[in-house]
Amino acid sequence: MCAAIPDHLLQEIAGCAGVPVGQRQFFFETIRTVMDTVRDREALRASLKPKRGKKLADAACAVYETLGNLNDGERSQLESILSKGGSIFSKISHEGFVGLNVTVYQLALLLCIATGRASPRFPHQIAQPLAGGRRTGAVKNWLFQNFVSDLLIAAATAGGNLSLEKNSGAGSLVRVIKLLTPHLPPGVAPSPLSTSTLQRIKRHVGEINTAVNDLS
Repeated sequence: MCAAIPDHLLQEIAGCAGVPVGQRQFFFETIRTVMDTVRDREALRASLKPKRGKKLADAACAVYETLGNLNDGERSQLESILSKGGSIFSKISHEGFVGLNVTVYQLALLLCIATGRASPRFPHQIAQPLAGGRRTGAVKNWLFQNFVSDLLIAAATAGGNLSLEKNSGAGSLVRVIKLLTPHLPPGVAPSPLSTSTLQRIKRHVGEINTAVNDLS
């Protein structure tokens, strides 16, 4: 088990992120939660047999993405079946197609976490056309992607910012990742860090934040 993060390290991280003094206790708790989440996800990933878990995750993600690509007529047909099914489908959804989509998303997310693959898109995001290849915005090391995404969100929520210089690859984001790496499960943070990967993650988080703000 990784050692707890000492207070002086949390203070250094908060300084790197430019978190205001009044927001630092909140920021510290958020960072502890981020680290606990990484450890829990790694433990869950290691607990499921790889081949069996892959089959489950592939099937759940295929259903989820196919639902997202249905046309209006196909969605209406499913809505009709759900509404007429009554108690038969009570465990699937009480909210028609929207609820069904969220339910399948939750199943896909659970199995992605358990098998060490990139998380599915959020239900509010537009589904991409069904095709092979990696999803836009995703990186191969899903656990690292989620870890970095959570760091960026934690800093922004607390009034700070984690920077990344496009050309040199320097910035507070890189510094914070390096400070936290000894407290992560082995292999989560790659060495050396890839500037292009960090840029992709940072851009992806920005796109998600924009989508959420547009909906609010």
